[in-house]
Amino acid sequence: MFRKAVLLIFILLCFCTPFAHAKDTAATRSIRILVPKSTSSVPFIILDQTDPIEGVDISVEFFINHPVAMSRLIKGEVDLLFTGTSAGWENHLDGGPVVMVNTGVWGVSYLIGRDDTVKTFADLKGKRIALPFPGSPLDFQTRYLLSASGLDPEKDLVIQYAPFTQSVPLLIAAKIDAAPLPEPLATNVVINKNLVRMIDYKKAWADAGAGMRGAFAEYSPQVSLFTVERSAGTGADPLVLRVTEEWSRVSDWVLGHAAESAARSEALLGFTEPLLKTAIINTLFLVPSFEQNRMLVEDYYNTVKRYLPGERKTLGDSFFFTP
Repeated sequence: MFRKAVLLIFILLCFCTPFAHAKDTAATRSIRILVPKSTSSVPFIILDQTDPIEGVDISVEFFINHPVAMSRLIKGEVDLLFTGTSAGWENHLDGGPVVMVNTGVWGVSYLIGRDDTVKTFADLKGKRIALPFPGSPLDFQTRYLLSASGLDPEKDLVIQYAPFTQSVPLLIAAKIDAAPLPEPLATNVVINKNLVRMIDYKKAWADAGAGMRGAFAEYSPQVSLFTVERSAGTGADPLVLRVTEEWSRVSDWVLGHAAESAARSEALLGFTEPLLKTAIINTLFLVPSFEQNRMLVEDYYNTVKRYLPGERKTLGDSFFFTP
């Protein structure tokens, strides 16, 4: 009787889990996806672990160097690349073959520092801040938000450039006053380095009235999934569509299951489960419809493009995946 009860519980668990397909399902096809080692990639980590598409092995690999990752996508060494939204549009505007499939993360950064009295970008007057590099997503978005708050980014504060690996030590040593950091790095330095969250970029974007109104007020495209022209267009590989559907489903699941998502990801991302749970809660996940994605991305691009270097063209039809 006991053995039958145990067997029944096991069967129920197998069929009640939102991810019923096991990793060892016999796969007839594989799809390779490059992702950053960050909270943004948690849905892809879960897709790799669960392989929810029957007959398909989803294989996720972390990258560190963004130009190298982009090169691997263009060469066909991988099928999909999950990276900064602006990295994709820069390739497109330069005449490259990169095509945006969809966007998965719409807010992931916080302005971090030591002074908890800084609540708005206007409070940064006279301060020293570090941005990752000229033309980076956090460079042009920060400049926009500074201008929207009434500050001249060139005159009213000191901006210097430093990668995250350098800006954190500068913050700790009080050689700068603030730096925008993405998750899970932002949560890590708040918990372990006694720094403070001063500004949530999502809320600052909404407060500036910069983006879409209503439910999308806080949304600005940060990390997107890309393919190349040979995989896009009216003859698009239906597998890309299926992966996008599962990515959307899992992203919704992650939003409501931060603790379990953190437990599934901690070994690969190298952070503790409690830290990752907080970072996941602080990340804005959504894979919208293809039409919504294009609307939001074009709106964002048109809003910030004057802060981008070089000639600013229009994002053409060929940049957006056509299902």
